[in-house]
Amino acid sequence: MTALNQSDPIKLVVTCDLGASLNKILAQIYPDGIPFVITLSPEVADVEKESVLGLAVEASAQNAGWVGIGSEYYVLGDLARTVFAGTSAVRDLKYQYALPKLASLVWLACRHFKVEEAEVYVYLLLPPGEKKDGEKLGKQLYLALKQGIMTPTGRLKLRQRNFYVSNEGAGILSHRSQTLAGAYSRQRIGMLMLGYRNASFILIEGGSQTLAESTDLGMNWLVERFVSRTAVGLSSSDSRVTKALVLAAVGEFNDLRSLSRKTKSADIDTDLANFQESLDLVRREYCRALLRWIRNIASVDEILICGGTGEFVHKELTEYFIQEQIPVVWNGGVKIPANLDTKNLGNRLADVWVSHLNHIEMLDANFSYERSSPLIPQPLAKPLPEPQPKPEPEVKKTLLETRPNHDPWKNFLPMKEGI
Repeated sequence: MTALNQSDPIKLVVTCDLGASLNKILAQIYPDGIPFVITLSPEVADVEKESVLGLAVEASAQNAGWVGIGSEYYVLGDLARTVFAGTSAVRDLKYQYALPKLASLVWLACRHFKVEEAEVYVYLLLPPGEKKDGEKLGKQLYLALKQGIMTPTGRLKLRQRNFYVSNEGAGILSHRSQTLAGAYSRQRIGMLMLGYRNASFILIEGGSQTLAESTDLGMNWLVERFVSRTAVGLSSSDSRVTKALVLAAVGEFNDLRSLSRKTKSADIDTDLANFQESLDLVRREYCRALLRWIRNIASVDEILICGGTGEFVHKELTEYFIQEQIPVVWNGGVKIPANLDTKNLGNRLADVWVSHLNHIEMLDANFSYERSSPLIPQPLAKPLPEPQPKPEPEVKKTLLETRPNHDPWKNFLPMKEGI
């Protein structure tokens, strides 16, 4: 065990989820700092060193950055997309661009906490098929931070003290395990993770993972089908398309309408009708393909569903598993503290949030630190309004009499039995 000392360097703890549609980390100063959500859009562009000379990043910018690692330079987030035609590299392994993404996210965390020197503790979630790459990635990040990473605010040198890799979904599974207690090891539990890039399925039997499968049926599959079917010149790499489809699924069509490149109102209306019809079809196609894949994997006693794409087909998946008499637990039952979710990500934080709690618990055990208060302070309850004195009967009568032509039976509807 390593005891904490007041003279120890600042300890920066980051728990990372490198999503294909959004990079998310929870960062805090250990042990008593409050966790903070930091996000970075997935676009990345490899560039020349000369390309970033004089490339300023505003202090208030929260979704842009660049890093230099050795002789390699990368621009990330909004800057990558708008200046260098960067892409989210959906077809590449997450591991391929994980190093510059992690480096940029650590820099954003240091900038947020105004930290220039620190020990850093990293917990990274990777797809099951890429977990082994994490060991190599940890060594690469260690060397990069030791030598110094070039950033918009200068060279960043940190001491990496720990690098832990876990499968995506580990946080949700651990939460469900704690909820079910002994029953967890007696059930066949399936976990369906629906992300932007792909869909993954994990089977838990006897409390241990016995199967892991992946397919390309992520949100990207649906976006590409939509773009192909509408055939009006849309691009599947345009982030506006995904946002418009998600909003249209809940009945908001303004963003879908704005995808039209036409100028006349009648032509735009025609495009909107085409978009709506195409979306209805490709959504049904996606659900059929997804359920076809699920049926051929394994039978389960309970299914956990998580991932941003899952919310897009929440109704269809819930109806299917109810019909199959399989209990559905969305996001493993994880609840996100409202005062943590400053980016309005909702359930998209479920896995990384519980993983961060597990990360802190591991560090507490290592440092023999006894935590006396919750990681996220509870918001103060609003004081109850003071009771107002009831008006005297004479006042009530006066108030009634002041209403013009008051009729107490006006707009009265008789109740019918069964209503």
